[in-house]
Amino acid sequence: MILLRRLYLQATSLSWLILTGSTIILIAFSTLMLPAIEPSTFTGYADSLWFTMTTILTVGYGDIFPSTHAGRIFTVVFLYIIGIGLFASFIGKAIESLTLHKKREERGELMFKGKNHIVIIDWSHKAENAIEEILKQDKQVEVVVIDRLEKAKEIHTRIHYVRGNATHQKVLLQANVQQAKAVLIFADDRIDDQMLTDGKSLLIATAIERMSPNVYTTVEIEREEHLPSFSHIKVDKFIMSNGTIAKMAVNSIFSELK
Repeated sequence: MILLRRLYLQATSLSWLILTGSTIILIAFSTLMLPAIEPSTFTGYADSLWFTMTTILTVGYGDIFPSTHAGRIFTVVFLYIIGIGLFASFIGKAIESLTLHKKREERGELMFKGKNHIVIIDWSHKAENAIEEILKQDKQVEVVVIDRLEKAKEIHTRIHYVRGNATHQKVLLQANVQQAKAVLIFADDRIDDQMLTDGKSLLIATAIERMSPNVYTTVEIEREEHLPSFSHIKVDKFIMSNGTIAKMAVNSIFSELK
């Protein structure tokens, strides 16, 4: 048992490529050798492949089995001892890789490789509402959210997370802004000073304009007097935070009074 445990630990420490290659080689070797060792039982490669796979997967249907000493010794040494342990290590490595990939996805460490997506800056309540509306209106488009949260608020087949500062080129590259359809920059609700809030939006818009000048950019502005500061960059649409809400409220009142 100690020997088997050591072999298992050594196998799981192998790289994914070596472990995958070793598993394929073992299956191919067994498939080719069994008809040569015991041709009366394994009349073709299909039979030997079936026996190899059912053995290392520990299914063991018993419909095919070696009857000679040579066939049984080969089975015990290469399939029972080495094969089952190697395949178990392969499955364990596969599960470990999937788990690691999921954790990296939640932490926003993965590169987004899609295109024609929508990038949203900062995972706020407004962003959540925007994401919900985007997914409802377009059944194909994907959304990439950039923020500095330790973990994504939500992971979806069409919602992706990139962790970092949206003013940094590396982060924007990770979100693949160059091939994005549009970028939506929300005012950061975590900043109390409206001048600093709009200043942050200005820095992000400038960084995006420098990397992807053709992307459709929408920026939420806290103060209307800050609009001239954006004149040196191309912003397709501005949204006034307080102004939009006030206008909707007033329109609602007058529409009822008419």
